[in-house]
Amino acid sequence: MKEMRYLKLNSFAAVLVWSTLLGGFLYYDVTLARQHMNELARKEARANFDKDQAFRLWATRHGGVYVPIDDKTPPNPALSKIPERDIQTPSGKKLTLMNPAYMLRQLMDEFGELYGIKGKITSFKLMNPNNEPDAWEAEAMHQFEQGRKEVFEVTDIGGEPYLRLMGVMLVQQGCLKCHGFQGYKVGEVRGGVGVSVPMRPYLQELDTAIRQKLIIFAAIWLIGMVGIVSWSLLARRRLREKIVIDAQLQRQHEAIQRANEELTHFANISAHHLMEPARRLLSYAQRLRGGVDSQLLDDDARLSLQYIEQGAARMRDLIRDIERYLAAGIPRGQLQPTDPVAALTEVRRRLSKLIADRNAHIEIRPLLPVYLDLPRLTDLFEVLLANALVHAKSDAETRIEISAQDQKSAVRIRIEDNGPGIAEEYRERVFGVFEQLKPNPSAGTGIGLAIARRIVESRNGKIWIETSTQGGIAVVFDLPTGADIL
Repeated sequence: MKEMRYLKLNSFAAVLVWSTLLGGFLYYDVTLARQHMNELARKEARANFDKDQAFRLWATRHGGVYVPIDDKTPPNPALSKIPERDIQTPSGKKLTLMNPAYMLRQLMDEFGELYGIKGKITSFKLMNPNNEPDAWEAEAMHQFEQGRKEVFEVTDIGGEPYLRLMGVMLVQQGCLKCHGFQGYKVGEVRGGVGVSVPMRPYLQELDTAIRQKLIIFAAIWLIGMVGIVSWSLLARRRLREKIVIDAQLQRQHEAIQRANEELTHFANISAHHLMEPARRLLSYAQRLRGGVDSQLLDDDARLSLQYIEQGAARMRDLIRDIERYLAAGIPRGQLQPTDPVAALTEVRRRLSKLIADRNAHIEIRPLLPVYLDLPRLTDLFEVLLANALVHAKSDAETRIEISAQDQKSAVRIRIEDNGPGIAEEYRERVFGVFEQLKPNPSAGTGIGLAIARRIVESRNGKIWIETSTQGGIAVVFDLPTGADIL
């Protein structure tokens, strides 16, 4: 069914939204963790770089240091042109000069062996072939020549990932002691100092953090999925119950509708068959009274004939109004914009005798078309005008005014009279079937206002009673102006 497919679609959408939402949060969290890892590695690299720079500047300011000669620190061949490269203490101990680059290279080698962080000092103008730059270092120094101060990148060294940092090395005044012969000037790019931080520990820690996050997010996702599935199952059960109830209600509705149709059909047939005897009874009573010499009839006989005539006429009117009431909710013609004037013309013809008897003056102001079939619109005006005429004051001229007002999607029509009026507490009650404030056989059947309400409400309109500006009542009703109003 459509509702079940809609529920499945909603459930799938909920799963998709929940999964996408959790996946987005997980991706964002992992991205932050990666950024944090990279930032920590950069801080470590920069801290070691700053340490090397501070050491190099200290050594440069002191012009190098003399240290005992041993296997790890032999005299530096690149300093052979410097006088007093090698000296001897008064006690006979031999010392050799270590320039800043020599000191820094040795420090970096020993630091790397102890802590795994590699360091290197390099240049395009080498004094020591061991300091020859690799391809990455050469590219970094080319960027220094273009004005860049440092370069960061994660690359492999010996098959292991490292975060490499190389900072520019500028010529200091103390550098010229050893490198002046190479043509350097103070402030020029001498080369670069590099630091390589192993990323394996960081990556392992990141993997551990990601696994933990995956477990947490998977648990949250599973809890959400349990909630969605539970909601879906509950909604399905409720929907199945609703489908069963709707089916039962539909069957009951169809049964009630069939019963109503059968009852309406029976009532229509009954009214049709009862109308003929009522007409015949009235006709023969009138013929009998007209065909018999009035002198032959005593008062009781004349009164009896009068009662027969009145009863037959009332039965005819009752059956006619019952037929109208049964047909009030069903169009008897084409639903289209209808001019009320056409209906009122027919109504005035039907009620011409009653209008003349009541000496009624009916004023019809400009009206607007309403969307209703002409037969029912005619019945609507007839029962309302007849109601006003029947209940008019006998001691005054009957005045009825019909007007209309545009209400955008509806037309509001007012039928006002100068009759005795209706107390406010009874204005709703009189719309009931056979409701009469004062039982009077000559004052209508008691169905007219019920017919009017059924006609108006069949078009989703509204009808009510207000106080008339002429002193009586005003029956007011709204009727739609378009076909889209059912």
